[in-house]
Amino acid sequence: MNQPKRFFATIGLLSLAFAGHLQAQDRPVISQQLDEFMRPTAAVFSPAGRYMFVVNHAQGEAGTLRSQSYISKLSVDDDGKVSVNNMRFIKNLTAPIDLDFSPVRFGNIPQGAIFLAVGTPLVQDEAGRPMRDLARIMVGIEVFDPNTGRQIKSIDIGPNSRLRLKDDLSLLSPSSICFDSKGNLYIGESGVGGHMFERKQVGRPGIWRIGAEEVEGLLSDRAPKKAELIRTTSLPTDMTFRNKEDMLYFVTNHTQGRPSGSVFRISSGQYDGISSMQTIVRDLDALTGIQIMPKGRVLLAGNSGELMFPKGRRETRPLRFRPRHEFSSPGKIGLFELKDGGIIIAVPEQSSEESGGRGQRVSIVKLPSE
Repeated sequence: MNQPKRFFATIGLLSLAFAGHLQAQDRPVISQQLDEFMRPTAAVFSPAGRYMFVVNHAQGEAGTLRSQSYISKLSVDDDGKVSVNNMRFIKNLTAPIDLDFSPVRFGNIPQGAIFLAVGTPLVQDEAGRPMRDLARIMVGIEVFDPNTGRQIKSIDIGPNSRLRLKDDLSLLSPSSICFDSKGNLYIGESGVGGHMFERKQVGRPGIWRIGAEEVEGLLSDRAPKKAELIRTTSLPTDMTFRNKEDMLYFVTNHTQGRPSGSVFRISSGQYDGISSMQTIVRDLDALTGIQIMPKGRVLLAGNSGELMFPKGRRETRPLRFRPRHEFSSPGKIGLFELKDGGIIIAVPEQSSEESGGRGQRVSIVKLPSE
């Protein structure tokens, strides 16, 4: 090979190597796998991203273990590295489901307070028996100080409470919770499990929207005058609010026959029946979590173990790892954009294939800026 040809061949090889290096940099990387959690079902970053909170949901053979669940608090540095701050930051919980942070002040409840959705009909007592007495089960919201873990308020809006949301309806089996920037509160309600009680309860799946002024009333033990149930045809699983669009995004799962998941969105305060919902994607395998990327792409977690983006109305494109990676029973995922534009995603894994289902963990995924 003469000198000019050898020169251009070398340039070509270097270009290919450089292109491969760039592609590798663009791929998601599992930067950390944090262990010693107990069935972690949800991971949520604080508004400023300095902390991450993980919901640990203790489960027995007959239901949720009474007073044995807890919230873990972890620190996040500027590079997205996560370390344990307090593994049992909030203790003695029964059936914690999901949490979000108050975007506004409600009376004496400060901005940034943790609002935790709790409760399920499927609770197991200390002897391992299902609890069927409504009077022994609290379903509602607990409010905590994010700095100390101190409980500020407990609001029972379940079937045993005197408080009702609308038309004599209460919470029965909440599945998720989130705020919009104005302080309006959204609570996902699966409506399942009411037959477990001695006094049978009928649940209605949907999403409760409680206006900010009514949230303040709830915190003063007053029933909301305006609470709206956004009806869904399937069971709502997870949701998130994108303030840039003023849109609530949510996941529902159909459990009759083959489990299937769909994703919808709806404008804040503009619900007018199921027809007002916009379909993002439908008829997928069962879905467990949803987040919105900084530029608006929808990111989903599937029960199959993949993170994925919708592609058309009935297809998805997986977030590709090299080598291929599947998460074990992923739960509600957390997402935060770092100061340098990079993105970290927290994936709670409720069981671990590598440890025969015993090594429950949270995996941290790092992505470059979009």
